[in-house]
Amino acid sequence: MQVKVKSNIKEVMRKLRNVPRKYVQKALVTSLNKVGAEVVTQAKRELKDATGLKAGVIGKKIKKDKARKGDETYSIHIKSRYLNAIEFGARQTKKGVSAKIWGTRKVYRGAFIGSGRNSGKQLVFKKSKRNPKRIEALHGASLPREFERQGMAKLFNKKIKTRFPILFKRALDFHLMKARGRL
Repeated sequence: MQVKVKSNIKEVMRKLRNVPRKYVQKALVTSLNKVGAEVVTQAKRELKDATGLKAGVIGKKIKKDKARKGDETYSIHIKSRYLNAIEFGARQTKKGVSAKIWGTRKVYRGAFIGSGRNSGKQLVFKKSKRNPKRIEALHGASLPREFERQGMAKLFNKKIKTRFPILFKRALDFHLMKARGRL
């Protein structure tokens, strides 16, 4: 899953003919990175509410590629498979395993917490329905799938359209004042 915050420097340059190009590019990169950071924060909050995961766990799954001179794009990559129930605060009970997947705590009967075969990491397992001698992992939400399901791209585009002009104007004023030596 990938989200990109792009800018249209040609349109911006047409509106600002009397401002030197290097200050516009600096302001553009600065404002794109700030808007991108705001979008990442909002994505963490929305995914936290949708999945029931902690914000720190979601933050580790989100990769950011910041904008820089020559590449005016801020990219957000959400990489994740279906997460094991242990990531959702699972704990062993007498009846099974209790986990807070999709924001509601539920007891999964017959499930148990054990070590993974290759990694040794603590995971939640349950017996297979087809073959009771086999065990399979108990999975929860997938971050990219929840991102699509909640329709977050529309929400982020709205935020970008409202916040980007404000942040761009501030960044341009800052870089112009800095160039004049007043700051």
